[in-house]
Amino acid sequence: MNDQRLKNAVSNTKEPRRKWSGKGILFGLLLLAAVIYVAMHLGEGREFLQLVRHADPFWLIVGVMYQAATYLCAGAIWWIVVKHFNFDISLGELSALSLAKLSLEKIVPAGGFGGSLLLVRSVESQGAPEAVAAATLLVDVLSSYSSKAIAIVIAVAIIWTAQGIQWVVVLVCGVFILFAVVILGGIFWLTGLRDSKLPGWLRKIPVIGKVVESISEAPPEAMHSKRLFWGATGLQLLIIVLDAATLDAMLRSIGHPARFDKTFASLSIASIASMLSLIPGGLGAFEGVSILMLGLLRVPIKAGLAATLMLRAFILWLPMIPGFFILQRQSAKILDKNKRSANSY
Repeated sequence: MNDQRLKNAVSNTKEPRRKWSGKGILFGLLLLAAVIYVAMHLGEGREFLQLVRHADPFWLIVGVMYQAATYLCAGAIWWIVVKHFNFDISLGELSALSLAKLSLEKIVPAGGFGGSLLLVRSVESQGAPEAVAAATLLVDVLSSYSSKAIAIVIAVAIIWTAQGIQWVVVLVCGVFILFAVVILGGIFWLTGLRDSKLPGWLRKIPVIGKVVESISEAPPEAMHSKRLFWGATGLQLLIIVLDAATLDAMLRSIGHPARFDKTFASLSIASIASMLSLIPGGLGAFEGVSILMLGLLRVPIKAGLAATLMLRAFILWLPMIPGFFILQRQSAKILDKNKRSANSY
């Protein structure tokens, strides 16, 4: 049964994924190129290149350590869920899985759901019941949107205090609120339904249809446990703080330190814009909004451009290298487990 579900998921998403990813990546790269061109024109290209070439290695190493900690936090979110339901998967295994999930989400963004099916199937491949795997996904999604909402509120307060309300902040926050209301409202609705009652049109949506089926299988305890919710939300917030700390380290490495509240606000708004863009990896969208927000908070454009591009290398491009190898290994493990299950019948 699981083997057939996995095959169906692959067949349903294969063509749309290829078409969307190819067009989305091309558009994102063009947008990124435009952002870099404009920012270098405004911020003097030579100075930008000098900043990057003379970056302090110490702060670059600090940035690597911050990013390593984010994957431990992501793994810890799933670890506390499986522990709550009396199942044991090592924190190291789940942290490695978070790298694979990141790599898949950069190809199939889908509003943050691109790697969700991988998460569910990977937890199941470790021997966990479907309900536990579904609970892991449900808590991950709920805590992710909740932490982003909290981060947005803090970011708006910081920007309002420093510069007053800006149109880009209002736009990004408004769209995110609508998006989050739809997602969270949908989750509350889904958890009250049985899998057999899911609308047919919802099942047919590539990627999201399978994720919706998994969420509907989660036990009520996953939705109602305050301990799980706040524990996972706290870890998600810590990931945002660590990403902001990485941006702070990049600014320090090029000799342009800024107040941490400014880097946190810029990172939070840029991350939301990246997610809402639905462009693979948020290419161009993240960079443009990050540079704009840092500029509004009085960080020089050349420094904002250099720090943002260096940050993206740490949180997007470099992790995708080991992430793809882990993704390949995890996919093979899932298929092998499902084949053995099918042969046992």
